[in-house]
Amino acid sequence: MKKMIRTRIEELPDEQQQQQQTKVIAVMNNKGGCGKTTTALALGMYLIRTGNKVLFWDNDPQCNLTQRLGLGDGELIDKRLDSIFRNFETKPGLSHIVEFKGLQRIHKTGRKSGKVGIMAGSRDAEIDANALEEKLRQGKLIGRKRITIFDFFNEHLDFYKRFYDYIVIDTAPALEGNLLNRIAINCTDEIIYPIDGLEAILGVKSILEWMKGEFRSDEKIPNGLFAMVKYQKDTKNIGQVDSAIYLRNSVYRILKHSYGVFVCDKGVLESRKMRSSLPGFGAKTQYTYLCEEIMKKINNGRGKLFSYITDNAELIQAGDLELAILEKKMRKKNPTFKKPIYIPTLRAVRQSLPPTSELVEESTTE
Repeated sequence: MKKMIRTRIEELPDEQQQQQQTKVIAVMNNKGGCGKTTTALALGMYLIRTGNKVLFWDNDPQCNLTQRLGLGDGELIDKRLDSIFRNFETKPGLSHIVEFKGLQRIHKTGRKSGKVGIMAGSRDAEIDANALEEKLRQGKLIGRKRITIFDFFNEHLDFYKRFYDYIVIDTAPALEGNLLNRIAINCTDEIIYPIDGLEAILGVKSILEWMKGEFRSDEKIPNGLFAMVKYQKDTKNIGQVDSAIYLRNSVYRILKHSYGVFVCDKGVLESRKMRSSLPGFGAKTQYTYLCEEIMKKINNGRGKLFSYITDNAELIQAGDLELAILEKKMRKKNPTFKKPIYIPTLRAVRQSLPPTSELVEESTTE
């Protein structure tokens, strides 16, 4: 067990709290292994190194973010995400603060590194969240007004917003039926969609369609950005490339043409060097420049992603067609599908026949 040491974390200034400046940023994609946890870590570490207080929030029952921040399965059992849903009558308490030796601030920011907080994930969080949602739905909680699971979750987030500049949520690679993901999108200001290839785009498309059913108004849907991570360069010559385009990748170019400002120009190329357990911990990397661009887009304004999708439906449909053509070209071998004809063995045929009565030869006497 790790030794617990008490440390102080001050509330944010009243003015900052009143203006509700704390941003909640989720990293989400329906496809597994596309870089969600790594991107969440990199973004959180970038914000910390620029002087912000960041709370890492692990909403994935796989707990990968928790593990990569140094907490094992058997540690802080009573302080993990599932305890929020089980102990619904208990007031929120401060999350744990993590200290990393050698965490370097980013130069020219004029601020020292901020605090690192963690709301550890739990394998039982989804189960406990569903149990609490059922109780809230049926109004079985004595002494509590009728609220939704989203209201309950936001009560806790409001407490943590008093102490942290940013809350970065890692999510599970699942959609329909996943309550933790539904909670995430209902409390999030921004969603970062990491994309490593065509399959990840299909995952994002599923999320965007799913989110339409979760919200009555496009205005309430959190804003979003697409980020190319763990991507591979094109294997063939793609001809002249505009100097403003940083990624030499066909998937990126199609996305950029379809979604414009909602696609980050900086990306992270797949390589062994980028597989650090804590990306962006020290020296500047491709993740540093990507996160820098993400925050510039978030802070400078760019319109709403869903409003853009509605207003540019034809452009996005054309991009989808280009992606389908690209997928076909990228197949090394086009499969031929044939209907199978199953030929049973002689033994199987015998076993399938109904039992027959023994034939008895009758003898006649004269």
